[in-house]
Amino acid sequence: MELNNFVGEQIKKWRLVRNMNQEELAERLNTTKQTVSRYEKGERKANQDVLFELAKILNVSINEFFPKLENKSDKKIETLAAHIDDDVTDEEMDEIRNYIEYIKMKRK
Repeated sequence: MELNNFVGEQIKKWRLVRNMNQEELAERLNTTKQTVSRYEKGERKANQDVLFELAKILNVSINEFFPKLENKSDKKIETLAAHIDDDVTDEEMDEIRNYIEYIKMKRK
């Protein structure tokens, strides 16, 4: 999937989760409904400033606008975390990943 389309789908998803219409989001972004529509359809790229504002307005992490990158290391970490506790938060997963990276760096 092209990044513009992924970003657009995420904008629309979070807008709907927050019970906003395109016009309301456009007003908060200081733009037009047509521009929001073009972002959502992937016809227009949202630059980093727009994504930052969207994250604030929609109350989500800016990471929500990008596909998750997974690698073997991430899978191993998730498996490890799943065995640690059933209720591992995203923040705790980030801490686990950071700690593992720290251990790897010490090894070098």
